[in-house]
Amino acid sequence: MLENGIIQHSSNPFSSLVLLVKKKYESYRFCVDYRHLNALTQKGKYLVPIIDEFLDELAYASWFSSLDLTAGFHQILLQQGEEYKTAFQTHGGHYEFRVMAFGLTGAPNTFQNAMNSSLAPLLRKCVLVFFDDILVYSRTYEDHIMHLRLVLELLAKDHWKVKLSKRSFAQRSIAYLGHVISAQGVGTDPNKISAIVNWPTPTNVKELRSFLGLAGYYRKFVRHFAIISKPLTNLLKKHCLFVWTADHEDAFQTLKSALCQAPVLALPDFSKQFCIETDASDIEVGAILLQDGHPLAYISKPLGPRTKNIWPSSLLWNNGTLICSLLSLSSLLTKEA
Repeated sequence: MLENGIIQHSSNPFSSLVLLVKKKYESYRFCVDYRHLNALTQKGKYLVPIIDEFLDELAYASWFSSLDLTAGFHQILLQQGEEYKTAFQTHGGHYEFRVMAFGLTGAPNTFQNAMNSSLAPLLRKCVLVFFDDILVYSRTYEDHIMHLRLVLELLAKDHWKVKLSKRSFAQRSIAYLGHVISAQGVGTDPNKISAIVNWPTPTNVKELRSFLGLAGYYRKFVRHFAIISKPLTNLLKKHCLFVWTADHEDAFQTLKSALCQAPVLALPDFSKQFCIETDASDIEVGAILLQDGHPLAYISKPLGPRTKNIWPSSLLWNNGTLICSLLSLSSLLTKEA
């Protein structure tokens, strides 16, 4: 890092602890523990993009390319005179970063803002950016080549360096942010599903929380996700003793099976009507968001002791259907009284 200009020697009295975090294949990631510095840092207001909103932009796209930046955070220089705050101590000496380091509380928002600024002319028109993961999308191959060239020109203009080993050009189906995207819609990433299927039975709350965190990322792909996972989420409640029973194992395996059979969901066209099919019982409320008969998302929520007693007649109205046009709804909401 010293030879590459990422860090420099430091003579400042400040110092944060260094950690080595184990990665796959016996390698390690160099990390600095900036918790004390972060506690004193004013937090930024920039909002991180919502992945589901990103995916909603991809209706009618048929060609895809993905780009990844080379050590993206390290491509942003720190403000001159502020480097001393990032100082850290090793057995080889005292150093400080010249570039934005991982672990700084404002780093993710700063990076996302910088990427959005660089690609602003094309953002959500033919390109999506989630930190250093860039997706270029188009309807036709000819448009895609043009869009890809424009994106690369904007990146070159602001001196961003792309990692060629992680790029994928002009694909009909592509993995992006834990999903597989194609003209047919959006599906789950087989690698992530494989990790869920091979997940060992949890032996404590921490392990169960990790499993549900990964499985919950795909909850919109599973009908009745809430009720299937209810025995597991009950174990996360405060003061609940962690005792794994046959009911928990059944829920654990059922959830795995449901995710293995997750459908490819259609992508929404906001110029068309949407259909919401509702379903309710005394233990759960749920819905399916559809368009042209194709599911876009499954939604479900378990009912607690209080909500079970709210409007019981409404909860027993099963298989209700609501059809609406977002354009008509928008016009109604903005119409002057």
